[in-house]
Amino acid sequence: MDKLSFRYAKEEDSELILYFIKEIAKYENLLDEVDATVDLIKEGVFKNKIAEVLFIQENEKEIGFALFFHNFSTFTGKAGLYLEDIYIEEKYRRKGYGK
Repeated sequence: MDKLSFRYAKEEDSELILYFIKEIAKYENLLDEVDATVDLIKEGVFKNKIAEVLFIQENEKEIGFALFFHNFSTFTGKAGLYLEDIYIEEKYRRKGYGK
């Protein structure tokens, strides 16, 4: 049976994050709009902590990612979480991992 797990990205994963960003952009036919670079990811996600990334793993292999950031609602006065992107490689879809 396949083992589903998650792990937070580390700075040395910046190239893998960019790979998944480009994969989701390809899926959405928006690859030509990707300006992100490994250096920009390192700066935004790891140095400035603007967003966080979780990897979705099957049997300890990264098969997708979720990029999210924290926000705050002035109307409710409560903190929230905004899921910017979630992507799972096509051959691993339809297993319920995105849920």
